[in-house]
Amino acid sequence: MTTSKTKVGLARTESRRENVLTALDLVRDDVIPKLREQVMLKPNFLSSSNQLASTHVDAIRGAIDFLLTTPNPPKEIIVAEGANEKFSGQAFQNFGYTALPDEYDIPIRLVDLHQETNWEDTKIVLADRSEVRVRMPKTVLDCPCTISIAVAKTHDTGVVTLALKNMIMGTLHKQDRVKIHGYNSHAERELPREAQTLNINLIRLSRYLKPDIGVIDGTVGLQGNGPGGTDAIELGIAVASADVFAADAVTSKAMGFEPLEIGLLHYANEMGYGVADLERIEICGTPIEKAVMAFKPHETVTLQFQWREANAGNYLPAY
Repeated sequence: MTTSKTKVGLARTESRRENVLTALDLVRDDVIPKLREQVMLKPNFLSSSNQLASTHVDAIRGAIDFLLTTPNPPKEIIVAEGANEKFSGQAFQNFGYTALPDEYDIPIRLVDLHQETNWEDTKIVLADRSEVRVRMPKTVLDCPCTISIAVAKTHDTGVVTLALKNMIMGTLHKQDRVKIHGYNSHAERELPREAQTLNINLIRLSRYLKPDIGVIDGTVGLQGNGPGGTDAIELGIAVASADVFAADAVTSKAMGFEPLEIGLLHYANEMGYGVADLERIEICGTPIEKAVMAFKPHETVTLQFQWREANAGNYLPAY
């Protein structure tokens, strides 16, 4: 008896826009059932000025191009993000997103999640394992279909930062984001306890904020001391899946990391939140061995890999 594998599209074409379109098209039969009349695209705007650290508008165009090829295209597309910026809409302006509504016949709405007025809260844990509440936006929670469109980047706590983390960290109330690391301020952050806490909290929050579809633009990735920085690497690919953890796992492998050695992916795979074991993933399109290009890791990566928590089961919610 054969067990069906989770499918991940891996595309390598001549352009970023075509990469994202093709990656989604490779898993179209898995993706289409998840689409709804309203679809939210979630870019990553770590910065409002550093394009390398932020989702390029052509990756969004590739996703919209795909949506328009489906039998029942959405009636509205929301592009929503809680950006790191000096004023509302700065990242949309600087990165060319404001042109999108005029380029398509379908209604496209740009949403600054910092302007959200309705929040729901849930509990996460701090480094001392006390619980604290964080706020999630109703705009995201109520959207019937969400697609995270991330950038392939290394990270200063989680080894990599890809589609799952993009959706969670960029949608939480800005004042609550540092708490995901286990501390109330950035000055308090300390590895490896931070890594242990971050991975647990991402799993906890994925119960509510896991995107329906994961896309990672690895056309040009960010290596070294990410998630900011300017150390570019031309990986040349895009990855997509209806299982965000599988998409993140394949991208991690393409970046030169073993997926199940990364805390978030290990927990997700073990607990049934998603598939991160490459043996259980069918890669459609470009073979993974032709896509691997080892990223330079963050200088603290040795401490980041010490993410294992002796009593993790006390804090991880059952799926």
